[in-house]
Amino acid sequence: MKRTSDEVITEITKFLNGVGGAHDWDDFISIPIKDKRLDAIRIECSDLRDNYPPGKKRQYCSDEGLKRLEEILRDLKTEEARPEPDKPTVSR
Repeated sequence: MKRTSDEVITEITKFLNGVGGAHDWDDFISIPIKDKRLDAIRIECSDLRDNYPPGKKRQYCSDEGLKRLEEILRDLKTEEARPEPDKPTVSR
């Protein structure tokens, strides 16, 4: 699947805020992304449950896992805010 960083940011944000559709998260973690960097993020998200097992019923992962997901989101947003090296910035 072809996804942009913004789309991955949106999916993670919806999941963290509990506002995604019934199958949005499953679709996100199950369908490979063509961009290798974004696919590595998808894979890490899909492994959260195994790497950070939930402590309560109906929880996707532990609180540590949710913190890791917030870190992933923060890193993605930071990367998006940086200008790309081959794109000049416009000064006024």
